[in-house]
Amino acid sequence: MHPLLTELHAYHHAISATIVQINNLLDKCKSATGDAADRQELFKLLASLHGAAEARHHQNEELIRRQLLNTRAPVHHRVLEIERDHQGFARIAGQLKALEGSSHTPIEIAPFVEDYLHKYHDHMDSEEHIFFPMADEWLTDRHWQEIKQQWQKEAP
Repeated sequence: MHPLLTELHAYHHAISATIVQINNLLDKCKSATGDAADRQELFKLLASLHGAAEARHHQNEELIRRQLLNTRAPVHHRVLEIERDHQGFARIAGQLKALEGSSHTPIEIAPFVEDYLHKYHDHMDSEEHIFFPMADEWLTDRHWQEIKQQWQKEAP
């Protein structure tokens, strides 16, 4: 796998660990053991799924996706949907942020968060099993050089 894809994969791995933490908090929030601190931690973790690192990650994926669309690769429909997914996640992040300041109980918030996590996981799965392998197969060294020139690095 190309090193830039490996970098994207490592980000997915880290986000998966955050999703596990969110799911654990959701379990508490849906039960009688959840409290205000759990709710606060839930929204803190959710914020990490749509911060600056997430924006850079999506920008980098888009660099690769656009290069892939310029090849003769038989592009899977899920690859075509990646940009729309990224835009959708930004909208959902705004909705979740609004829930944070609302008077909704954790039990009322949980279904929205679970739906978001389901969509997020499905998105990552299609990238890992469809998009990344296609990019690795179809992009040439020249493509990767062009991508690397525009690659967004993590801020120091």
